[in-house]
This record gives sequence, structure tokens and C-alpha cells, in this order.
Amino acid sequence: MSSTVKFLIGGVVVAVVIGVLIATSFSGSTSDYITIVQAKGLDADQARNSRVAGEIVPNSVDWSTRELHLTFEIEDETGVMPISYYGPQPDMLVDAVEAVVIGKYDPAGGVFEAEELMMKCPSKYEEQQ
Repeated sequence: MSSTVKFLIGGVVVAVVIGVLIATSFSGSTSDYITIVQAKGLDADQARNSRVAGEIVPNSVDWSTRELHLTFEIEDETGVMPISYYGPQPDMLVDAVEAVVIGKYDPAGGVFEAEELMMKCPSKYEEQQ
């Protein structure tokens, strides 16, 4: 087999591997937002990496510094859902109006178990009068 043929075969293999890696990385990292009712209706296989956004219910935030455990409730036009998150307290928790949670809903406990948490605080980004 000539070196040119080996080079072409090697190039094709590398191109296919790169294509597969790109395709799989994009498919796993993107997800659409779902409503609270939709999150509660997913079965265990579908529920992983669900992305839900909602307004934080006033006076529902509870932070445990000992356990690094944050609990609160979010609401949207379809309902209210309790959130459980273990990790460092988000910087904008005090001023936050809306939260985006990524994780899964546990129907047995009735709680959304967040693996990732992002707080939105529109007042910090609004133009001052």
C-alpha cells in the first residue's frame, strides 16, 4: 500500500472522529427550557438535565451554611416547585428575582434536585433613570 493511500485513509479516520466528537458534544449540552408542570411530568429517564426557569417565591429561600444546602421555591405560569441545591451560595442570591435550575425532578420527594443554579437579577442591568 502506498504512503499516499495510507495518508488519505488516516485523514478520513481523523475527520470522522472529529465530526463524531463535535456532534456528541453539542447534543448533550443544549436543552430547551421547560415549564414546571412539564418538569413534574417527566419520567426518570427524561428528567435528567432538565432546565427550568422561574421567579423566586418571596420568603421561600433557606440557606444552610453548615451543609451548603440551599432550598427555595420557583414559580411560573404553570405552578410552583420546591428546589434543592447543594453547593456554594450564589453571589446574587439576595438580589435575585429569577432562577434557572438544571437538574431533575424527584417525584417521590416532590423536589427538583438542582445540579446547576444561575440567578438572574435584572435590576443590576437596567438603565438608571
